[in-house]
Amino acid sequence: MQFYINQLTLPKLCITWWFIFSSPSCLATSPITLNGLQQAIATDQYALAWEQAKKLKNQYEGEPEFDYLYGLAALETGHFDYALMALKRAVINQPKQVRPHLELARTYLALDNRDSAILEFKMALELTMPAIVRSNVEQQLQALTLETPDNSQSNWHSSASFALGHDNNVNLGVNNASINLPIFGGVTLDNTSIKQDSSFSELGAQLNYNRIQTAERTWFVTTNFNHKQYSHAVAYSTNSLNLNAGQVFLNGKKRYQLGLNLQTLNLREQNYSSSQTLEASINYQQDLASYWQAAIHWNNTDYHKANNKNQNNQTLQVNTQYQFNANELGHQLGLSISHETPEKDKFKYLNRDVVSLGYGVSKTWNPKHTSSIGINVQRRVNQDVDLTYRAKRKDRRLTLQLAHQIQLSSKASFFTNAGYVNNASNLDLYDSEKAFIKTGLNYQF
Repeated sequence: MQFYINQLTLPKLCITWWFIFSSPSCLATSPITLNGLQQAIATDQYALAWEQAKKLKNQYEGEPEFDYLYGLAALETGHFDYALMALKRAVINQPKQVRPHLELARTYLALDNRDSAILEFKMALELTMPAIVRSNVEQQLQALTLETPDNSQSNWHSSASFALGHDNNVNLGVNNASINLPIFGGVTLDNTSIKQDSSFSELGAQLNYNRIQTAERTWFVTTNFNHKQYSHAVAYSTNSLNLNAGQVFLNGKKRYQLGLNLQTLNLREQNYSSSQTLEASINYQQDLASYWQAAIHWNNTDYHKANNKNQNNQTLQVNTQYQFNANELGHQLGLSISHETPEKDKFKYLNRDVVSLGYGVSKTWNPKHTSSIGINVQRRVNQDVDLTYRAKRKDRRLTLQLAHQIQLSSKASFFTNAGYVNNASNLDLYDSEKAFIKTGLNYQF
């Protein structure tokens, strides 16, 4: 049972701060307020929060916000009976808030009431929550439902989506067909280099399989299919199939993952490329609201299209990201570095080294509406001189994305995504920008 409690335990009290803030002189001069209780919880001073909550109980008991803070302080200091009563009130008064359900589930686990904990976790999964939290809760729930640690359990999840949209530069081409090149002078580009404007439809499907061997180890297989049809740029219509399989190892707050990813891409019904990726990652969950992840990927890509000169390349990528919640917003910071190696040195001018920085912020307005904004900046440097310009290509790419989701039911959601991409290169031929928007429905089976 200790494993289940540790999986959702928040950072513990810092003893030094407890002695500083709970000294008689400090308490005598600082009035105890609800804001003070919130601050104590936010800074993990749970012993101090428990003392403050007891003094505020007569004034605020019955108010959902206080009941939640009081219950959390009681839970973290081992007063489980008080935590149970307070968090039950918080859940009854705010049934659409995720955190009280999760903390109440933890309380049930501390009281060795596994059935009630399972029920609370299931109720929480019906609500909106960050993806990483949902993944951890699902794994926690699956582990709890095992009869014994040695029994295995399998489950399937599937989803489908359909969207319509418009892209004003499908192929990231240039605006004008006529351009001056250093060697050839004035030339007229063919259609593949000129931007293509088109509306599109997109169909996606996903199937997930998980097999839990023990509470600490899980096998997974995920399959994704995507079809994108451009009505006015048919040559760029795509079909892609992605298979990802591997194993997850849980060790307290650490989550290790080893996986193999296989992907094939068709361009206008013709086999364009296939790739194989080995990946290893570690995820450290500091608490329910924040986590850090680092990963390394090795990828091999084979190009099958006859006129593609770069027939094969390999990519090594290292990335890290940190996600946390603050001020009712979800924040995500990311850094990625990758290096491509061509099969033959003569094609190095087509390969590049990339450094990418990203930031995203999301806001859950209420149980139904969630919005997000993301920005990504990349520096791309090709590894050899371009054959046309006799200089190395160096690009700066800026990507902006906006998204909004409306939860129509526990299984169905409506989404709208919009984006803008600007690629500024030191070589004029590769300057481009695009904007796109799409809206659609997603359904979880």
